[in-house]
Amino acid sequence: MASIEIRHLKLIDTVAAVGTLKNAAEKLFLTQSALSHQLKELESRLGTQIFYRVNNQLVFTTSGKELRDASKEILERLKQAENNIQEIGQDHMKSYIHGYSQEETTRLNDQANSIAELLHWDSKWKKGSLILEAGCGVGAQTKIIAKNNSDSTFISVDLSTTSLEKAEASIKEHNIKNVEFKVADLLHLPFKDGHFDHIFVCFVLEHIPHPKEALQELKRVLKPGGTLMIIEGDHGSTYFYPDSLSAQKVVQAQVTLQQQKGGNANIGRALYPLLLDSGFKNITISPRQVYVDDSKPELVDGFIKNTFTAMVRGITEEALAKKIISKEEINNGINDLYKTAEGGGTFCYTFFKGIAIKD
Repeated sequence: MASIEIRHLKLIDTVAAVGTLKNAAEKLFLTQSALSHQLKELESRLGTQIFYRVNNQLVFTTSGKELRDASKEILERLKQAENNIQEIGQDHMKSYIHGYSQEETTRLNDQANSIAELLHWDSKWKKGSLILEAGCGVGAQTKIIAKNNSDSTFISVDLSTTSLEKAEASIKEHNIKNVEFKVADLLHLPFKDGHFDHIFVCFVLEHIPHPKEALQELKRVLKPGGTLMIIEGDHGSTYFYPDSLSAQKVVQAQVTLQQQKGGNANIGRALYPLLLDSGFKNITISPRQVYVDDSKPELVDGFIKNTFTAMVRGITEEALAKKIISKEEINNGINDLYKTAEGGGTFCYTFFKGIAIKD
């Protein structure tokens, strides 16, 4: 069987980018002779011609085009995997329990889209504002708030380069022009004191071991009189019908796992004291309850199945590895959560939205 190696994929991808043997050799730091030898070796292994040579240009054959497209896709996936692995190994990423997979990206976007009106009907700022979005992730919320405030400018930051790449792609896809992305640590923001008119934070504090420190840093870069808007969930607010002890256990498994990593999946109920202790004034907290039954089919799929249950399902392997819950319990619990999305089922969850002012 033919054996294609990574070096062959890189060779093909480079030739596709630069077009000539000479330029490809220079980019790969090889001699033209060595590169030509690798091409012949690859063609021999595959038993087919990959290129035509026309006026010093390398033109792909039909087989070559197939290999070119496959090479690009495989190398991109490898790069993403390398980024993910590096981020998983970094201490400041370990508190994010959901991971950086494509499935998680899909889940975050499903969540944002399904409850956009509930969370963001009042996510509006004065025209011309400079707004910091702290912890933007894959841009699931970014595309909503930036579109609704097209006459303001957003700087959206996150620690994860992989997430930022996805966020930028999402913003570009939606033709949104008023967002700039930066890599930044929420606890050590690279901005001067009083730089922003307003700050927006969504589903971030729950993952931080010391949320008060994060709030103090956000307060530093906020102008006097500027507002801080925070949205967080509270897993302890979850209830459903049919009721199920197994489903309750699987929700608690998520809470326990997040707690072990220094986070707090029930942080929504603590927003007021956190903001008060951090020195903010004029604090208002608004509970935003998601209630789902058969009369709301868009939320049955968008929230129960694709957001909440998908989130719980995503922590299965780690929860089992840490012996937080048994395999039987988590399987039964997930199945029972899905039952709440069937005929006659109901599901409730409460988010908390806080708005506070810096003196």
